[in-house]
Amino acid sequence: MLNWEYVMAAHFGRHTWIIVTVLAITALAVEGCYSKIKGQSEVSFKNPAFSETALKSRGLAVFPVIILEDSLKKAAEPHGEIPSAPYAEGTPSGGTKDKQHIITHDAYRIILSELLMSKIQARRPSLKIVSPGDALKRLNDAGLTEAYRQFNNDFPKVGFDSEILAKFGKILECRYLLISQAVVTESKTDASLIIVWTFGRKSTLRTVKISGQIWDTCKGEQMWEGLGIGYNRLSAYESTPLLEEVAVKAVISLLQSIMP
Repeated sequence: MLNWEYVMAAHFGRHTWIIVTVLAITALAVEGCYSKIKGQSEVSFKNPAFSETALKSRGLAVFPVIILEDSLKKAAEPHGEIPSAPYAEGTPSGGTKDKQHIITHDAYRIILSELLMSKIQARRPSLKIVSPGDALKRLNDAGLTEAYRQFNNDFPKVGFDSEILAKFGKILECRYLLISQAVVTESKTDASLIIVWTFGRKSTLRTVKISGQIWDTCKGEQMWEGLGIGYNRLSAYESTPLLEEVAVKAVISLLQSIMP
């Protein structure tokens, strides 16, 4: 004679296991629909004389983000194992830049400059800020267009000239100037990663690194320097994030160290 209690227990036990399994798979799939975007921040230098009080009283001008040449190329695909974050290092620049590269370069510059300005305003609404667009207009009206172009090309290599820095500060009517540089890189997973992680669909790994420096235009001294990084984490069923999403994380990470 059958032990019905045992049969029912076994029956419901199997169904419970099936339900739990289905729910777990569903949760994994839903979770994977959204990219896991991570951020890192670091302060590499801070002048003891620099304070937020001084920043508020003397004003801050924000220059457009300088997009480094490495951003004009895509990084090589990672091979053999899951890359550690941030995934992509900048690739050496070289060769001629085609029209598409130039368009991409300008798009990165606009996106990051607008994000940087909006996030600063959101964090410190009372702070006197000269936006990147307004800064360029003022310099152009003062006949310093060529001087700015020269600065934009030279700063990543040789830094600032104190004389031109003082001129910029006078025209912008702000003592402090925020200068930032960024590298935007992306790469795709190779075949060995596709099978394990994306089941036949390639994932794009994107990294945005943005470094910032604040300069005192009166003294010609650097007051602060920091780094913010945004990147997407590679995981099963994960969709590729938009560049803007990764860029937002990088900008927020940068500002966390100066405007917490």
